[in-house]
Amino acid sequence: MNKIYGVVLTICAGLFFLIGGLISLKIKDKNKLNNFSVSLAFVIIINLIFLDLLPEIKELLVGIKISNQIILFILFTLLGILLLKILDFFIPAHHHEHHDNEKNIEEHNSHVKHIGTLTIISLSLHNIIEGLAIMGITLNNLKAGLLICLSVALHNIPLGTQIFSSINIQKNKLLIILLTLSSLFGSIIFLLLGGLNNLLLAIISIITLGMLLFIVLNELLKEVWINKNKKETKWGIATGIIILIISIWI
Repeated sequence: MNKIYGVVLTICAGLFFLIGGLISLKIKDKNKLNNFSVSLAFVIIINLIFLDLLPEIKELLVGIKISNQIILFILFTLLGILLLKILDFFIPAHHHEHHDNEKNIEEHNSHVKHIGTLTIISLSLHNIIEGLAIMGITLNNLKAGLLICLSVALHNIPLGTQIFSSINIQKNKLLIILLTLSSLFGSIIFLLLGGLNNLLLAIISIITLGMLLFIVLNELLKEVWINKNKKETKWGIATGIIILIISIWI
């Protein structure tokens, strides 16, 4: 029975991206929403890196020599960064100009769409691992599985808001479906294979970490810094911190 609950929870975790997306569709001022959601995603992704991925990687690498852990970490973090850098060339060009003329507003919107696409790709990989975790925990303890799912949902709602506010939904339906179902894919992998060995999970997690670092440092940080004096940016950061506190408390 817990297998069914595990599948349901991973589906629910993915659906919370759509809840965030629905919130973004209800807001008319897309420029203000973009500034708010980018700064919110900036805080949430930093939270994912330092409070989720790094502890998870450390736990998965237990039993491996420290020197080998360092080599694995550096190698696959760089691989994650490189993978997104390569994808950069296949995603429409973007710029960082933010003046008020029509051309530069259009370039800014193009850059925000670019961030949204990269975020979908990275989070889909991350969510497969979260799906594995939710399923594995739920099989042993349903209550713990529910709490993990709720914690994931708190991350996914604001990330869904950022993604949906920054991309063309009609042109990116397949990517949105991939993102929404990625946690479910993780649970299916767990049921089919009985999970993955710790080393492989660690490698996937490190690659994901590299991807998210690329997004935070090369994309989101620039947007947050340029718009740091805007009210919606400050509200986005504050909201992200509140969500972070709630997720830690859970």
